[in-house]
Amino acid sequence: MNEFQRQLYEQLLNGEPISSATSRFTRTMEQFVIDYGWWYDPSPLPDGFESGKAQQCHKNAYMLSAKHNELIYCEGFALSKDSLLPTLHSWVTDGQGRALDNTWQEPGIAYAGVPFKYLFVTKTTFQNGASISLLDDWQNNHPLRGELGDLPDEWYERAGEGLTKILS
Repeated sequence: MNEFQRQLYEQLLNGEPISSATSRFTRTMEQFVIDYGWWYDPSPLPDGFESGKAQQCHKNAYMLSAKHNELIYCEGFALSKDSLLPTLHSWVTDGQGRALDNTWQEPGIAYAGVPFKYLFVTKTTFQNGASISLLDDWQNNHPLRGELGDLPDEWYERAGEGLTKILS
């Protein structure tokens, strides 16, 4: 674990949760990423891959994975050079552990996230009528933070696993 990953991990583990767990949830978004997540290597977006709009990371990553079926949608937390605070964020991976971020102008400095099945992301997108965070899916009462989070066969994409498990 490098220094940026350690910083992100400690913030997810010990910091104020970005989400608050209530009795109906079995975990926070942060704990979900710690439990199921992987570290991804920040990588430049390859030539020919289009950048998306600022502040629309979930849509940008989903659209990129839809256009390039070899890419896998990931969601979790990232640190950028501009802010060392964890940001709920989405990107794609190429199955080689690289984070390909088509939202930020420059790659972040640490990415901790979970790879999702394309069918699950598509179903949730159509159900919500928009590409929104899977981890903070308030429209559907945060299913991944409840019982669905304990059923990874429904949503987890093994081909998108990163370099190392967050908890290894």
